Amino acid sequence: MNAKNLFSLLLLLIGEALIIVCFLFFGKDLDKDILKLDVIVSSVIYTLFFIDLIFPLINFADKSQKAVGSIGLRWFFTIIYAIIAILAMFFLQNVKPIEANSQIIIQCILFFLLLIGLFFSVSSSAKVKEVYLEEKQNRNRIDDMKKGTKEMQLKLDQMKTIPAGIIVKVKALQDDLRYISPSNNQAAIDLENSFVHEIKAALNSLIDSPLNYDKITELILNCERVLKERKQIYSN
Repeated sequence: MNAKNLFSLLLLLIGEALIIVCFLFFGKDLDKDILKLDVIVSSVIYTLFFIDLIFPLINFADKSQKAVGSIGLRWFFTIIYAIIAILAMFFLQNVKPIEANSQIIIQCILFFLLLIGLFFSVSSSAKVKEVYLEEKQNRNRIDDMKKGTKEMQLKLDQMKTIPAGIIVKVKALQDDLRYISPSNNQAAIDLENSFVHEIKAALNSLIDSPLNYDKITELILNCERVLKERKQIYSN
């Protein structure tokens, strides 16, 4: 635990101690069970608002930023719970007093509703991460297409006997790949995987001895065909 977290935890404990001292001092006339309940409810509310100092919502090391998707829901349910719980404590003790057991049941129901709200916020975080991972996979396939084509060009540049027509076609592939954006369309995914397969086959064909220029040309033409079909699918 670093110094910041240690200091935050210390502040949390001091704040909790102050809550208990205040209730013991100002709540001398309260029923003991109600006093305990009020301390617990106040501590829950206090902790909900303070906890982010120890565990910040935004983690900049997390590229998915899944916490962002839950901030709104989390604070909405936290604030609503805090307002209703505090009003319930005041109303049930001063306006329309009821016995301690009934107050405990009411506060437990409110806390249960809070947990449901926090569950929804956690679910939204998981969804944000799921979307991020899906988008990352979509980008990775495009990157693999560009990487394979670049590697093909570099190898061709090092070879002196490669026909100029093949080099021109590979450079044209590189240019066309600049206009491809990630997509979660299944047809686009299949075409991207097919392109990567074809370009890898073309790379492997460069180690043949002697070189089979017809085979290399055919594989590059396959890449051209696949890329042309892929360009006709709009990214989303």
